[in-house]
Amino acid sequence: MTKSGSLTNLQIFFLIIQTQIGFGILSLPNTLQNSSKGDGWISVLLAGVVIQLFLVIIWLLLSRFPRLTYSEISTALLGKYFGSLLNSVIYLYFIITASYVLLEFTSIIKEHLLINTPYWVIGMLMIITCTYLAISNITIIARFFGLISFLFLILLGLSFFSFFLPLDIHHILPIGNSGIKEIIKGGNDSLLTLLGFEVSLFLYPFAIKKGTSYLKVLTVANMFGTVLTAYFVILCVMIFSESLLKQIKYPVIYFLRPLHFQMIDRVDLLFISIWIVPLAASIVIFLYLGSRSLTFIKVSPSKLVVGNSAVVYLLFVLAKKDPISEAFYSKVIEYMSYTVVFAFPCILLLLSYLLKIRGSSN
Repeated sequence: MTKSGSLTNLQIFFLIIQTQIGFGILSLPNTLQNSSKGDGWISVLLAGVVIQLFLVIIWLLLSRFPRLTYSEISTALLGKYFGSLLNSVIYLYFIITASYVLLEFTSIIKEHLLINTPYWVIGMLMIITCTYLAISNITIIARFFGLISFLFLILLGLSFFSFFLPLDIHHILPIGNSGIKEIIKGGNDSLLTLLGFEVSLFLYPFAIKKGTSYLKVLTVANMFGTVLTAYFVILCVMIFSESLLKQIKYPVIYFLRPLHFQMIDRVDLLFISIWIVPLAASIVIFLYLGSRSLTFIKVSPSKLVVGNSAVVYLLFVLAKKDPISEAFYSKVIEYMSYTVVFAFPCILLLLSYLLKIRGSSN
């Protein structure tokens, strides 16, 4: 794919929100019960503010190298060998994250939809489907993401049915009852859930409108993802009691289970069936970005995507044989995200100023 501008602001918006809103939102209300409890929505908003600060740092870095992606910037600033080492870490981050999303995906599908289907079959079907799309160029992927984004409207519409259930606003009152320390701790959990905005590191060279226009679309996408996540957290907290939320791993799925209508009996199953698509979109973009991270390997990107898919599926199968592996993957992603998503851009931006290096806009 050439690096001429080919992505509109709307396509970039869809790419970011489809990556950011994945499986994490399904279990976040449960996770926040260990920290901020009824103030979990405040933790989500706090995480959104922190992400916005890092989006500004990312934008400052990319605007200095308008023709280069994240992996190419690291090579330009650190040289061939150290740059390749940093890109290898970025590659591992995307591969392990894709494996973890596949793990969570198969767990949700097997638990709620395909109870008798083996894990390895569900995982294989998903990874084959995602590979087929990930071998395309970023423009085709962006068009697909834009096409499926209307599903968020359907998901929001389904969530409105929960207003027929007993909602207790006292579960979120008094505001700030958990304390600043616990709210900040919950903000850290929310920060990991809202990961996915790192896709913006690779999109700048393909953007039709660069400069402040790119920062505006990043800001709007971050606001949308943050507000949507906070909305589902508030909804789950008002529906379930604190003790129930600690027991239910995926509250966003279960809050629709009590609903019954004349034509639709299990609204929660319809919700899961639609949510499969955003989960698949996350795997697609991680496979794609993984292939674009290994700039030092002289192999066609499509072959790298196929190789990445094989590695992701292998890690998935190995993790399913060992129940501890899933928690291990989660912890690895947590530490790697601080490095790849937060630390590396800050270091590269600082180096670009200290070394007075800028990329050409031509």
